[in-house]
Amino acid sequence: MKPLKRILIVNPFGIGDCLFLTPLIRALKKEARVEKIVLLLGSRTEAVFENDSYVDESIPIDRGWFRKQSFLRKLKFVFSLILRLRKEKFDTLIDVSLSREYSFLAKFFLGIHKRIGFDYHKRGLFLSDRFQLPQGYSNKHVIKYYLDLLKPLEVEASSQEMHLHVLEREINEVDVLRESAFNSGDDSYIVVAPGGGDSWGRDAQFKRWPVNYFVQLLSLLKMDLPTKQIVLLGSPGEKDLAEDFLELGPEFSVVNWIGKRKLRESFALIKKAAFVLTNDGGICHVSKALKTPVIAFYGPVDPMVYGPFPKTLDDVTIHRKDLECQPCYSSFRYNSECQTIDCLRGLMPNNVAEEIRKSDLLEKAKIKLNTKKRK
Repeated sequence: MKPLKRILIVNPFGIGDCLFLTPLIRALKKEARVEKIVLLLGSRTEAVFENDSYVDESIPIDRGWFRKQSFLRKLKFVFSLILRLRKEKFDTLIDVSLSREYSFLAKFFLGIHKRIGFDYHKRGLFLSDRFQLPQGYSNKHVIKYYLDLLKPLEVEASSQEMHLHVLEREINEVDVLRESAFNSGDDSYIVVAPGGGDSWGRDAQFKRWPVNYFVQLLSLLKMDLPTKQIVLLGSPGEKDLAEDFLELGPEFSVVNWIGKRKLRESFALIKKAAFVLTNDGGICHVSKALKTPVIAFYGPVDPMVYGPFPKTLDDVTIHRKDLECQPCYSSFRYNSECQTIDCLRGLMPNNVAEEIRKSDLLEKAKIKLNTKKRK
């Protein structure tokens, strides 16, 4: 069996992609040969691995800050990062960045002999073990692609489930905030995330079910919901999405925390929610990792590849099944010229309400909450 002691894992992407890596990280940490796992991450996702017993150290890189720096400051930063990483004496790199620079640094500056990753558009030149990815991820979930990277290390994963560690202290802290916000004595609530995260930037509309549809859906389902208390969550750039929720009837109580809560606070709120109603994005995968029931809307992106995983009765993916153009997301691109976005705008609230009712997710959430109250 080949030696495997100190591992550097690179993932500069968003929350969902980081959570997709957690089954791989857990499998490595449980391997007796492994001494240390260090993650090189985007600065927005460091909070995902706080309190994670499977990760020894996280090193965040703010790519937005890096791009704004002068050539000399960039050079100084890279040089200091190389010095820091060289001290760790890594023997293995797992790189899911789909770029060349990390494996280049690992080979020529860090002396890492085992460099594993994906060869997308011939960017795997400096990898020692390349997994071909000609069209991006397709036909199976990203988690399965990531777990394939364990094969050169002769490591097997006992589980494909994601994980996310939230402390009881963090839950208690948001409980105080929630009780003050609702002032009702009822600790049950639904999390609604009408955005989709920051990963698509200006094109976020292509992965958002219309906000007024969320409002209509909640009104249609009001007799079926386990609670009428709603917590709105999302990123700071999505604050404008909250206004339409004020149109909900007086029987609903809405707390708008879009862009107002830290990531760890959002995780704790999701952990205690009756269920989560969201678009495709990080909040969907946080819910799944925390085993909170989730209903998620998918448009250009294939839920088989990027949806809640593994599929259970506690997650429902809503997407068009009658469009030839859906999913259009391929090779990490979507049809940004689409004028109708019919894959999402064609999902009418009344039809969605019926699909949700058929899933029994709401009924199960009611039973769970009633059982909790009796205790």
